[in-house]
Amino acid sequence: MSTFWLLAGTMAILALAFIALPLLRKRDSSDIDRDQLNTAVVREQLTELKADMEAGKLDADAYTTARHDLERELLDNVSQDKNKHATSSRDGRWILAVVLPAVPLLAIMLYQQLGAGEQSANPPQAQNNAGVSDHEVALMLEKLSQRLNEEPDHPDGWMLLARSYTSLRRYDEAVAAYEQARKYGGNSPELLIDYADTLIAASGGSFVEEAGKMLKQALTLQPDNAKGLWLIGHWFYQRGEYRNAVNSWQRVAPQVQPGSENSLILQQQIQLARARLGESLPAEAETAKASGENKASIQVSVSLDPALLNSAAPDDTVFIFARAVSGPRMPLAIVRKQVRDLPITVTLDDSMAMSPAMVLSRFPQVSVGARISKTGQAMPSPGDLQGMQSPVLTHKTENAIKVVINERVGD
Repeated sequence: MSTFWLLAGTMAILALAFIALPLLRKRDSSDIDRDQLNTAVVREQLTELKADMEAGKLDADAYTTARHDLERELLDNVSQDKNKHATSSRDGRWILAVVLPAVPLLAIMLYQQLGAGEQSANPPQAQNNAGVSDHEVALMLEKLSQRLNEEPDHPDGWMLLARSYTSLRRYDEAVAAYEQARKYGGNSPELLIDYADTLIAASGGSFVEEAGKMLKQALTLQPDNAKGLWLIGHWFYQRGEYRNAVNSWQRVAPQVQPGSENSLILQQQIQLARARLGESLPAEAETAKASGENKASIQVSVSLDPALLNSAAPDDTVFIFARAVSGPRMPLAIVRKQVRDLPITVTLDDSMAMSPAMVLSRFPQVSVGARISKTGQAMPSPGDLQGMQSPVLTHKTENAIKVVINERVGD
């Protein structure tokens, strides 16, 4: 698989060389800065795509399609900007400097990301290979934001900025950038679906009403978009519209490789939605249900270390969650509370899952944790406070698991 990606990346580089060389003759120091920015942008976009694949939102085929779509989109942008260059060369040069380098770097970074994996023994190494620190990423994104505000009529630039902010979990800024992309570029299906995905992430995995509206609009324009169908299926499921969830996921099924892991996950989601409708399940699902597999629950008692009392405000959000010891980082069950509620004991079970296919009962052991979010977002950020217990058995835990929030994220 890695060889395939490397060859694909090499072919992309060779193809783009014929486009890039004429443009490189007039590069200045600001162009170099933008190249570095795109190195960071691509790295973050790949992280987002990889997270989607690991969370089950994309299978290998859909991941490949998304990568090729990105390359095709960037190539289209190059062609469009080259046409604009005759009438506005200054605008064309800077937007090309932002977009064009991303394509070959995409291939290189994709190879690095797939080779390293989430559980790499040396996670910082991939960042060092890119040659850009987190601080430099922030500075370059700020420069891009400033330039776009000066010359805002570049929807693709706003899309790149929005995706970068999303990957960095800076969701409020991502939402603002997506709004600018809509203002100057209209409501393309891709934009609407990515925007909706960001709104979902910003709400800690909850499918807010606005996200649902965007997904419906996108699917009106592109009815067979797999990511859009996948997401709106979850939106329907969370709203209790199980029939619509089944119908949406069934339309994804022909686009997933038969027999693949994601195909199995998709079928399990469809089965769970049908079970909510009171429809009969396949024999293997009935067997699992009869054996008590769908009855996993864990009691968790959460408290805050007295040494950190002054580091948290009463209104700060507390997320109490369980997730797989290894594998996707999506919580299998999650509860939202506030610091003023601590100490507290809660019960995590399958009804609290963010996805009907990713539930406690599917995993024999999990990691249980609690995190005080300074931003109110479910994704961890530097400065958050957290505590963890791992591993915890899901079916043989009678006493409450004690979790003490006693460390800072990033320490």
